[in-house]
Amino acid sequence: MGKKNEKLNDGSTKSEWRDKLNRMSDEDLYQHCEKYIWLSAYAANNPRSDYHFLCDAGYAECTKRSKGDIYERAHKQASGS
Repeated sequence: MGKKNEKLNDGSTKSEWRDKLNRMSDEDLYQHCEKYIWLSAYAANNPRSDYHFLCDAGYAECTKRSKGDIYERAHKQASGS
C-alpha cells in the first residue's frame, strides 16, 4: 500500500489512517468503506487519488478483522446493488 509515512492530501499519513481504522467500531468502519468505495469509483480517472488508498485501507482492515461482510455490504450500498 505504498510508503508507511507517505502524506495524503489532507496532511495526514497513511500510517495515521491505518491506525484510525484500527480503532474504529465495525459500524464506523462500514461507513468509512461505503464512503471511500464510492469516492474511489468516482475518481477512477485519477489513479493517484487518495481515495483509492482510503478504499483499499478499509478493505485491508475488514480483512484483518475477518469481517469481509462489512466491506461487501458497504460495496453493495455504494454501488446501489
